[in-house]
Amino acid sequence: MSTLFNRVAKVNIGGREFSYPPFSIEFTQEQKIGNLQSATLKLYNPSPETIRVFEAKKKGSGKIFPKVTVSAGYKEDSGTVVLGEAINYSVSQNGVERVLEVKISDSTTKWSTAIVNKSYKKSSAISVIKDACKSIGIDPGEIELGENKTYDSITVRGFSDSIRKIAADTKSEFYFRNGLLTLQPKNSKKKQVTLLNSFSGLLEKPEKTAKGYKIKTLFLYSLCVGMIVKIESKDVNLTAKIVKGTKNFSTFGDANCEFEVIPA
Repeated sequence: MSTLFNRVAKVNIGGREFSYPPFSIEFTQEQKIGNLQSATLKLYNPSPETIRVFEAKKKGSGKIFPKVTVSAGYKEDSGTVVLGEAINYSVSQNGVERVLEVKISDSTTKWSTAIVNKSYKKSSAISVIKDACKSIGIDPGEIELGENKTYDSITVRGFSDSIRKIAADTKSEFYFRNGLLTLQPKNSKKKQVTLLNSFSGLLEKPEKTAKGYKIKTLFLYSLCVGMIVKIESKDVNLTAKIVKGTKNFSTFGDANCEFEVIPA
């Protein structure tokens, strides 16, 4: 991994792009199965014009939040990490530097407030999920359920509550990956396994928890919740699933990932 120290970062919002260099960029992303992803982005010394790009637009009694994509990593290994909506921002002064801090979330308004109000008869769980997503404009990603279930009758009202119910009914779990709603079996045996050892980015000694381990890695943009990893260290040899994580990236400070895993 010694070649992976040439950091790159790029923020795209409304077709405008801010890259490092020259922009100094930092972000922290929180991930957890069953939750929206959220991130906090910091841009240093932005112009007033740049700040205005992050403002929400009024539409009727509501707002349309700007779409944001953040890509980061190293020249040899980088890609999209954050894809969501800029739901809030603030500007502060830190010494001589002006800091723009932006809160980003996955389709937050649609997920938390969307009402579908549709009834389905003799419909598979997958078809209900896809139609409900289409009805409110949320893009589904990979959908693989733990059990194939057909509902004699089901009414979908609140979107988020309905997805939680269907996931429970089909022994599945859900999360957002790059802005896409993703469902997978709770106990999938077909997932690709990613090796984590000292050569591929594992840092420090895995820390034992009540349910599994906490691990720390180099900043690996593609690692996320739901993935299966093979942990190889002096004290731990385990195949596990990532269930929660934090990604920290800075163009001038620390860049790493911290995950919680449970045996797969």
